[in-house]
Amino acid sequence: MNKLRLIQCGVGGFGAGWLANHTTKSPDFELVAIVDVKAEALAKARQTSNLAEDRCFSTLEEAVRRVQADAVLTVTPPAVHVEHARIAFENGLHLMSEKPMADSLVSARDMVEMARRAGRQLVVSQNYRYSKQIQKLRQLVESRSAGELGHGHVDFYIPADFSGSFRENMQYVLLVDMAIHHLDLIRFISGRNIVKVFAQTFRPAWSWYGHHSGVKLLMELDGGLPFSYSGDWSAYGRPTSWNGDWRLQCSQGALHLTGTEIAQSTCERWAKEVRTVKVEADEIEHPGQAGTLRAFANAIRTGRPAPTGGDDNIWSLGAVMAGIRSTQTGQPVDVCGLIRGE
Repeated sequence: MNKLRLIQCGVGGFGAGWLANHTTKSPDFELVAIVDVKAEALAKARQTSNLAEDRCFSTLEEAVRRVQADAVLTVTPPAVHVEHARIAFENGLHLMSEKPMADSLVSARDMVEMARRAGRQLVVSQNYRYSKQIQKLRQLVESRSAGELGHGHVDFYIPADFSGSFRENMQYVLLVDMAIHHLDLIRFISGRNIVKVFAQTFRPAWSWYGHHSGVKLLMELDGGLPFSYSGDWSAYGRPTSWNGDWRLQCSQGALHLTGTEIAQSTCERWAKEVRTVKVEADEIEHPGQAGTLRAFANAIRTGRPAPTGGDDNIWSLGAVMAGIRSTQTGQPVDVCGLIRGE
């Protein structure tokens, strides 16, 4: 099967990791051009990618004008995504963006509509879905291994330092740039959309971030299922994994993800005897970003939306934006209404 021709926008920072580990090694895509507004990042990426100088550009417009391609990957700040979507779709190309899909729901709705009109695929790289532990946790919930899911909680605590990057002073940085992963995973694992969010974001006194690096969320999922989330990107002390630490409370026991270990536990009333069984997760062929690239390629080749296509992923972004509105107003926010622009 012929490889699809890919242009990567953004090759510094996270983009450099995409380039070194994925887009130059993909079994589905041939990297035909790179784009970056910073000359230094472009020069370094040219060495990593072994692309000729005439395949390196400072704008996506120039790249699509001079290079034949099938698709665009944008690993750029969220505010840039809608413009890259416009350029890609106007030129008949498919687009995958890094998460979050956009910096606003207005831009996200525009991207979804542009993709629909163009008849092209819009995919968001929610790479955390492509983890063997997350895939297994979803299977356990689907099979009702511990009974019917009743409620759940996720903790996320990591002292991440992005000094010098756009994240250093990004508004609601944990909620927008990281919790988007976990809210998307809550939807993926539970098989339910988040329909209501009550949020408090904050900046701990010791935080090195310019804005709120902590968040507490109370959520309601489809069917009235309660879920909560607690996180801090400036948290000293024992860290969680990047997936977060999970407890899914079910009718016949609980499912746990702690670090890389999955367990199922049961007990009688008063917890006189707790029985815990470790659950092994099968390896997956394309983990992380490699999994999102494979899903993107499959969507292009089959014409069927990817699991994290724009129409689906706007619900994850909507939950995040509902969190922002909630912390600003002090009130719970309806996600569906927000997505519709109400």
